[in-house]
Amino acid sequence: MDENYVARLQQQVVDASRDGNSLDRNTITDLLDAVLDDQMPLADFEDWLAGSANRLPTAEEIIGVVDALKRRMVPLHASVSAPIVDTCGTGGDGSGTFNISTATAIVVAAAGLPVAKHGNRAVSSKTGSADVLEHFGVCLDIPVHLVADCLAQVGMCFCYAPAHHPAMAKVGAVRRRIGKPTVFNLVGPLCNPANVTVQVIGVGRPGSEPAVAEAAQLAGLKRAVIVSSEDGVDEVGLFSPTHVIDVSADERKEMVWTPEDFGLKTAPESKREDLLVADAAESAACIRQVLAGELSPARDVVLLNAAAMLWAAGHAANLPEARVLAEQAIDSKKATQTLESLVEFSQQGK
Repeated sequence: MDENYVARLQQQVVDASRDGNSLDRNTITDLLDAVLDDQMPLADFEDWLAGSANRLPTAEEIIGVVDALKRRMVPLHASVSAPIVDTCGTGGDGSGTFNISTATAIVVAAAGLPVAKHGNRAVSSKTGSADVLEHFGVCLDIPVHLVADCLAQVGMCFCYAPAHHPAMAKVGAVRRRIGKPTVFNLVGPLCNPANVTVQVIGVGRPGSEPAVAEAAQLAGLKRAVIVSSEDGVDEVGLFSPTHVIDVSADERKEMVWTPEDFGLKTAPESKREDLLVADAAESAACIRQVLAGELSPARDVVLLNAAAMLWAAGHAANLPEARVLAEQAIDSKKATQTLESLVEFSQQGK
């Protein structure tokens, strides 16, 4: 990057930090490129990021970060004919629930959609998707070409974020020092290393849903369904209505879902504790109970989220039909078989 341009960029960042202004897509991308290439002091970037943490990120800022990270990403090239999907949410809702999106991914894959589950270890939560899958026996550090083979053969793979986004290590220390949610807390779902075309993205930071939806459009997704439960959970909610933004390349719709729209019942608040776990071991036990077919609030919340994904990908005509497909994937034991196959394949790549 030209030194004169970097100098102008640095001044623009300093001015934005001072004035509390947002930055556009190209500026954010160039800023992150300059920082990662050691052409700009990390301190200037940290000042801007810390200041921006006091407001909601814009869609331009989200997609700008995504662009920069994708340039350095280790991509996943899988030979699958069907569109690849992901159930990764932004996380950070502080709800303490079991890994709903991970269980959802297993059920969706068992129902016939190729799932490239993108995720990481827990940072602020009690258990991340990597933690619970590792507890099941999934090997996280297999070569990327074997991850692609896993998707092709099993119908599901796990894309361990540090293996695909090594550039994030440099930013990680800055984020830890700031200690508050920033734009980086919203970019994970849009940085999937597989050629994902359809996503259901849970957002746990209130007010961020419109920006994430717009960023998903800018990212070129065929379809993205942004969900945020009224109780603050970054999933389709079982205890309260869920606000939904459904976007494609040139269309945007907003709606509200309740469990009744899926053919289930809204659960009483007293049942929320049935979803809470202390660590990865408890989360894994909860998921195993769901996959075994045990009737519970945990099963219902997985059905809601799996149905949302199946519907978004056009695998079902409506939400109740999608819920039935999710039920069949569990009750036929296909979901359990998918998890077992994922574990077995990953261990072969050790």
